[in-house]
Amino acid sequence: MQTNIKFDRLKAMPLETAKLALKQAIDFELKLPMVIMDMFERNPATLYKMLKAVKGGNFDAGPTEAHFKSFLGAKYATASNNPILTDLSAQFAAFFHSNMPDIDTGWMQLFDLVDLRTSPHDHFDIDDTNAGITYTQIKPGAQIKKRTNITESKLSVPYLTFGAGLGILDDWITKQMYWKIDEVIAEFRAKWYDILASIHYGLFTAIGTGINQSFTVDDPTTFNASAAVLIRNLRTMGYSTGQNANFKIICAPEKIGRVQKMLTAQQGSQIVAFGTVKEPIAYTVDAVVSSVFVPANDLGYYLLLPGKKIKRGVWQDLSVEQQRDAASRATDWYASGQVNAAIGDTNQVVRVKYA
Repeated sequence: MQTNIKFDRLKAMPLETAKLALKQAIDFELKLPMVIMDMFERNPATLYKMLKAVKGGNFDAGPTEAHFKSFLGAKYATASNNPILTDLSAQFAAFFHSNMPDIDTGWMQLFDLVDLRTSPHDHFDIDDTNAGITYTQIKPGAQIKKRTNITESKLSVPYLTFGAGLGILDDWITKQMYWKIDEVIAEFRAKWYDILASIHYGLFTAIGTGINQSFTVDDPTTFNASAAVLIRNLRTMGYSTGQNANFKIICAPEKIGRVQKMLTAQQGSQIVAFGTVKEPIAYTVDAVVSSVFVPANDLGYYLLLPGKKIKRGVWQDLSVEQQRDAASRATDWYASGQVNAAIGDTNQVVRVKYA
């Protein structure tokens, strides 16, 4: 992943002016992925599919320059309010097709977002309310019994602050060693999105063995049994999840081929017709997300119903401050962001064992 900073424009600037211009450029570079994620905030699954298509060579996939210009124009009322001016929409379109596919965004579609960026609250709650409602048959004229004993609990999710710092030496600017600046800023940005991915995937891999589903006969049969377990568990929790629920799968990159092969076992397919597997896939999976943050030696893949009580919060997007370090003849850069996430109900997740 590289930056799009126009270093050639710094050459003719005095040192202090170049530092100011560099700060603006770094701010812009760090905002590029965040604005794109914000653009797809309501439909992160579409973002994931577009990025996979671009990564696969379909460069017509994804939003156009006009789409970005329209989004930025709606997000910021006037150009003076816009930290990323709409005339930079072409750079967003270019970034989407070049660097954005390298960022792991698969976790976004697994969580419902609680946006706390303008909120004074230091936490959000995942409520677990159960009224114990039961429908019973009643005789003509008989009274319906009401339920007033409602049990309620909640999981509070506080913000977590993550930060990192680096120093950019004056000599890197005055001696035009721009490749060094490019490398450290690209890493600065990449490590932040690695942190986000690690936090969110880690919630699934950290769940104990209570969600494990044993392997049975073959992969499709095991998948069907696991989906049935999910549906039964979730219906008792009041989610009204039925046969047509859209599930998602998380797995390690080493297992993506096996999972994709399993999902080809549809009714009428050759793998079913020739008896290679016992039964066809009976439920819908609308996304398979593979990530290096799922260990290669994990016992199984994760089948889940996204959203509901699987939530993430954002209090502060990645922001940057700078401070002069005269003793080192450098400018120190400090970046920080505030996020957190939680799985409020592990009944939404099954770890499907490979063997």
